[in-house]
Amino acid sequence: MLETSQVTACLVTRGDQPAAILRIQESLIFDQIIVWDNSIQTDWKCAGRYMAARMAKTPVVYFQDDDVIVPKRTQIELLENYKPGVMVANWGHGENPDGYEDLPLVCGGAVVDRQLPWRALRRYLKCYPDDDGFRYEADFVAGVLYETFEHHWLPFHIDLAIAQHPSRLCNQTWQRDLKFDITQRARAIRDGLKVAA
Repeated sequence: MLETSQVTACLVTRGDQPAAILRIQESLIFDQIIVWDNSIQTDWKCAGRYMAARMAKTPVVYFQDDDVIVPKRTQIELLENYKPGVMVANWGHGENPDGYEDLPLVCGGAVVDRQLPWRALRRYLKCYPDDDGFRYEADFVAGVLYETFEHHWLPFHIDLAIAQHPSRLCNQTWQRDLKFDITQRARAIRDGLKVAA
């Protein structure tokens, strides 16, 4: 099994949930944790987790959202299922994947080789700009462009007081269309319909 010393947990936050970030840090099994705080560092939005991954010194990184607690047993099972070159993700689509089941989400915990997210993201950035759309929806870009991924169905707990707050990205009226558009761009790259100029 992958050792916890070989993994860095990479978290992203807007800086408005310090208590939640502290709870998450206390719940993690990893000694090495990097928090990308968009309120202090450059605002990379959701892509901040991938900026944190660039700072990691370990060969593997772990991701999760800042509004969930992933039980220790789930973290361990993700490590037990780790495979080099594969994005191993806990199923984060809920009961209705809404057409996105062709990609892994990292919200409920995921482990992946440190270099793989940026390999996927760079493919997108060769064709499209580094703009707010990319930064907000980088999870969908990377998810589509991983060469291989594996879903697992393991427990995690969503803090609904945070997740359902009106200020959260998923609760913005414009976000659904943006997510679809950015994901379609990534799918076009994946399917060979769009290549870098």
